[in-house]
Amino acid sequence: MEQNDRLAYLLERLAAHTATREELDELTRLVDQDESGISMDAVESWLEENQPQPRPAFDRQHWMQVADQILRSDKLSGDPVIKPAPRVHYLHRWGWAAAVVVLFGLGAWLFSLDHQVKPDAIVAGNTPPDVEPGKNGAILTLADGSEMVLDSAGNGIITRQNGTAVALKSDGLQYTPGEHNTGEILYNTISTSKGRQFKVVLPDGSKVWLNAASTLKFPVTFEGKERGVELSGEAYFEVAKNAEQPFKLKVPGKIDIEVLGTVFNVNAYTNEKNSYTTLVEGSVRISHTGKTDSRIVLKPGEQLQAGDAGMALTQKANVDKAVAWKNGLFNFEGVGLREMMRQLERWYNLEVVYEGNVPDVVFFGEMSRTLKLSDVLSGLERSEVHFRLEEGHRLVVMP
Repeated sequence: MEQNDRLAYLLERLAAHTATREELDELTRLVDQDESGISMDAVESWLEENQPQPRPAFDRQHWMQVADQILRSDKLSGDPVIKPAPRVHYLHRWGWAAAVVVLFGLGAWLFSLDHQVKPDAIVAGNTPPDVEPGKNGAILTLADGSEMVLDSAGNGIITRQNGTAVALKSDGLQYTPGEHNTGEILYNTISTSKGRQFKVVLPDGSKVWLNAASTLKFPVTFEGKERGVELSGEAYFEVAKNAEQPFKLKVPGKIDIEVLGTVFNVNAYTNEKNSYTTLVEGSVRISHTGKTDSRIVLKPGEQLQAGDAGMALTQKANVDKAVAWKNGLFNFEGVGLREMMRQLERWYNLEVVYEGNVPDVVFFGEMSRTLKLSDVLSGLERSEVHFRLEEGHRLVVMP
């Protein structure tokens, strides 16, 4: 039997709760010995083809022991880079293990074994509720200052402004200019709070995906010589081409971006030291706000870091990392603990505080943004960092 067929067989046994200890060990060995990535590709293909099945509540302690076995493959081969600090923790296989949890339902028994370890008793009422992942939702502020909560609004046209119809659809907000506009420039603002993301189609057909804790300001119709919008936070842009009317994006106090038609991601949160613009397609011209003499033109695959110290260009950027959030993933490649916590803080609507001398850890790997917070933290606790979730979405990070 070929290796991929054997993998599929073992995964099916796992899903059917009939995997033996020997078969589990074999599955772990296949993952451990997979240096080429072929086995992992086969696992991902199998996951895509098999839909989740409802399962009863599972034994978390037992699952963590299973995950620990899978995570043995985190010990990558090759000579490590010798650095005194920070410590490095790999999450590659935890991403796969978490995918298995999602496939069979968070809180599902992955298999049944006679010598299953029993969990410690949990005292009812002493454990704070888990935190659900973020979801679609936003607040739309109209030109007159009134606000509409899009989370609870029904699909269909929700307002008309200066001849433009604003319709809420299942995948986001759509602006459609009409024939009767007064020429007056009216601005709308879409804001996502912590724990929310949203998509909007602008009046010119450009598509914008907003990450959590982000704000986009734009006119309800694009008049004049350019299409100007403002961003705070993070967004992924697919800009409609119009050579006669360039698209200009301003991140107040940080950078100005000019494009004709292109696909790019901008990460410019106010609580981050630097902003990052990553180009997927086309080209963009970027300058520091108020410093047009220092413009830099990006090519696909490049990333520009801008901060108080100036601008730095990375020619072979990790584009997948930059746009992972839009594709439903956390990408923690080379990310430090505090930066990671800021990502989790935004997506899970948390207040993160640090207690004691928390180690300086660098992470590598991906995790799904559809996981509950407890499942994410279970993976991260293998890094010598521990967590305590308190009432009011307060997450305490401890050594």
